[in-house]
Amino acid sequence: MIKPFANDHQSMQIGELVIENQKDKIIIYGDIDLHFDVSGHKQAQQLHELTGKILQAFENSAGYINNEPESKAKNDQSDENIDNPFM
Repeated sequence: MIKPFANDHQSMQIGELVIENQKDKIIIYGDIDLHFDVSGHKQAQQLHELTGKILQAFENSAGYINNEPESKAKNDQSDENIDNPFM
């Protein structure tokens, strides 16, 4: 089991679901079929444990990394006026 947000080199797999650990994010991709059998139960337990650890990491954090998208309204605009080269 990975320790969420602890490093950039851990990964794990549950079924065909791949979970990659990074310091600033957790990447989850793939798919998983949870069958109503012993194997499905074990995979569901693993998912539950993993999501619990991820939530605990958020709750134990003093503050989140600010990854909110910047406004693009002025992000690509300069306050400087330039001459139009096509005129």
